[in-house]
Amino acid sequence: MLKKVNRLKKRYQFNYVYKQGSHFFGKTMTIYVTSSKTKNIKVGFAVSKKIGYAFKRNLIRRRLREVVYSEIINLKQNYNLIVVAKDCIENFTFADIKNDFLKLIKKADLLNEKSF
Repeated sequence: MLKKVNRLKKRYQFNYVYKQGSHFFGKTMTIYVTSSKTKNIKVGFAVSKKIGYAFKRNLIRRRLREVVYSEIINLKQNYNLIVVAKDCIENFTFADIKNDFLKLIKKADLLNEKSF
């Protein structure tokens, strides 16, 4: 579970990242990234109702949270990040989702130099 200091929760936070941030597209997800004034990285998750019923959306959200949680120590601080699941994500395994997230993070240049 992500710590409270690492979560985006409010609507205005999400809107700011959507409008001001840059986006990167992958097979299973899209990430939106913007710099932040806070010293911690903050992450939000968005899973559309197009994916399915609540139990499927919650499963996808749990998988995405676990992927981010396992890699949060390797990410640069002072950023806001939103992970948006695509409709096809339910057809992929956890390993595929994690690999896609890592590719997007490298593309967005959010990995610490120490993590190499």
